[in-house]
Amino acid sequence: MMEDLVRRILDTRGDLAVPVAQLGLAANLFDAGLSSFGAVEVMVGLEEHFGSSFPDRLLRRETFSTIGALIGAAEELHRHSLAA
Repeated sequence: MMEDLVRRILDTRGDLAVPVAQLGLAANLFDAGLSSFGAVEVMVGLEEHFGSSFPDRLLRRETFSTIGALIGAAEELHRHSLAA
């Protein structure tokens, strides 16, 4: 479920040069064409979905470097939204 959400947001907001469906969980998204603007768009998409802001400690390039890392960030946003 969380992987599907992350892939959907990447597909609609990430503006990647490679189809998201072709990327594995550990594929480098920046190598696949994710720009800093695209990373911000993905972040905003996740924040809008969960109604919660990214904590400062997740605002790092590593958070947006792979689908797996984004899933971890999305799970944290989900937990935070449930606690609010």
